[in-house]
Amino acid sequence: MVGLNILWFALILMFLVLVHEAGHMVVAKWCGMRVERFSIFFGRPIAAFRRGETQYAIGWLPLGGYVKISGMTRGEDIPPEVEPRAYYNAPVWRRIATILAGPAVNIVLAVIIFAAIFWIGVPTARITDTVGQVGQGTAAAQMDLRPGDRIVAIDGTRVQGDPERVRKALQAGAPGDPVTVTVARDGSAVELEGERAVLRDISGEPVADPVTGEPLAGLGFTFEVVEGPTRSYGLVGGLERGLDFTWFIVKTNGEVLGDVFSSSEARDQVSSIVGIGAVFNEVSDDGLITLLRFVGVISLALGLFNLLPILPLDGGHILFALIEKVKGSALSRTTYERASFVGLALLMVVFVVALQNDIGRITGEGFRVDP
Repeated sequence: MVGLNILWFALILMFLVLVHEAGHMVVAKWCGMRVERFSIFFGRPIAAFRRGETQYAIGWLPLGGYVKISGMTRGEDIPPEVEPRAYYNAPVWRRIATILAGPAVNIVLAVIIFAAIFWIGVPTARITDTVGQVGQGTAAAQMDLRPGDRIVAIDGTRVQGDPERVRKALQAGAPGDPVTVTVARDGSAVELEGERAVLRDISGEPVADPVTGEPLAGLGFTFEVVEGPTRSYGLVGGLERGLDFTWFIVKTNGEVLGDVFSSSEARDQVSSIVGIGAVFNEVSDDGLITLLRFVGVISLALGLFNLLPILPLDGGHILFALIEKVKGSALSRTTYERASFVGLALLMVVFVVALQNDIGRITGEGFRVDP
């Protein structure tokens, strides 16, 4: 089963790379550029055919694909009759449109996949007033709050049936204040005594009141969540929610990217293709909705990653096109080569760090040596 999952993951990744490259090719042709080759995989072609001026090929190295546009590399030999259609002779807006098309296809595909999830239907969920989990060592554990307890009252105020009222009642006091929680347990009412503690989020960080900035109070437990019926959305409603979810992923990725430069914990969460493949293996049997969500997130991540403003990524080519527009003249081949060398070095560092993280997660170890 693992081998089959790896094969499916490879095919999905290949499809996402190919639609990315197809975006470049289609727009390049539309902009009048000469596309020499569209290749599935890298390396010398093992099979190929020509249609018009473009060769369509399958390479021997199964690591993605590429589109070769005449003039993408400064200083390359181009026949005189092709020179007017070279990439570097195209107007800046055409160059940007050609490069932007690849990531744009991945992003649009992600939106469609997310929208399709809402068109198919997503299960609804209802938060109950029953305790689901109790954190170890928390104030809730110390006062003997147990999973399955149904919260009836907080400090004598009845809150049964309303999880939001429970939250507000607990946050009415400050961390350290005494609290009495009345629960229904085994058909009897039980009063539990304890102290409020600092409310913490899933990462363990204190949660502050958005108005006062003071730490909020809590006990350290979660409510039980019960799944409800599946809800489907119409064409427009599904698309709206697909766009909302896309923006949520974009915003979250932006925040994580910013944290990578300042937080070792954030760097520890970076994953390579190995880690992503392991996640696919875990979610592949969790149903169509989970699988679609995974593919959509990967497609979106591929598009966003390629927009980073470093060569040889698409974002780097867009940045250099804009620099040449402002400068009023072309940058030298040496400048491109040096920037590409630096960019590749940065990408290799990211890859090594991500691979190290994945190996550590998979084996339970890592390459770090503790002092």
